[in-house]
Amino acid sequence: VQEHTDLHAPPACVEMGARCRLRLLGLLASLLAASAGKAASVGQVRGRISIPQKFSQDLQTSAGLAATKVILDGGLLATLPTADGYFVLDGVAAGPHLLQVVHPSLNFDPVRVEASEGDGTAMKMTAYMADLEHGRGAKLKYPLGLAPSGAFSFFEKREEFNIMTIFKNPMALIGLFSMGAMFLLPKLQPMIDQEKDRQKLEQEEEEKRAVQR
Repeated sequence: VQEHTDLHAPPACVEMGARCRLRLLGLLASLLAASAGKAASVGQVRGRISIPQKFSQDLQTSAGLAATKVILDGGLLATLPTADGYFVLDGVAAGPHLLQVVHPSLNFDPVRVEASEGDGTAMKMTAYMADLEHGRGAKLKYPLGLAPSGAFSFFEKREEFNIMTIFKNPMALIGLFSMGAMFLLPKLQPMIDQEKDRQKLEQEEEEKRAVQR
């Protein structure tokens, strides 16, 4: 009965069904094109983090690469490196971005990443050292190879003893001068008395000569 009904359906109903199918196919094609364009307008930032021996020797096993995190634009995108230090940030839009490596005890210099649409489908990435004044610093190789530039110091290092610091202290100089005077004055006193006696004898002789004249 159903087949008999379809065979004798009015031409207007058949035409309407065909139009609906064409509209659905057009909508699906537009959605696929939009999703493909969106995928082509974003890229990924790739690189590797390494910690030199001079820094890793003072770190615990769990405070090495396992404690490192890579963030983009203050945390809008973030990822963790692998055990070998490799990392990938997906969904990076075109334009300049600030990439930072966060570690509890190591300091990494920030990196400026500029994403631009190339001739093909892949996004082109160019990296520079981040300069707060000029925006761009020295150009970096890509994929990125990042290493710490220093370690955070949470405690002030105690100054080593140096005997020369004593002579930079005014109170210490006054004390040394006083002690030197205490030792030298008793030795100088006999010399002063002898000088006084000599001057007294010379004065007496001059007086005698004056009387004789």
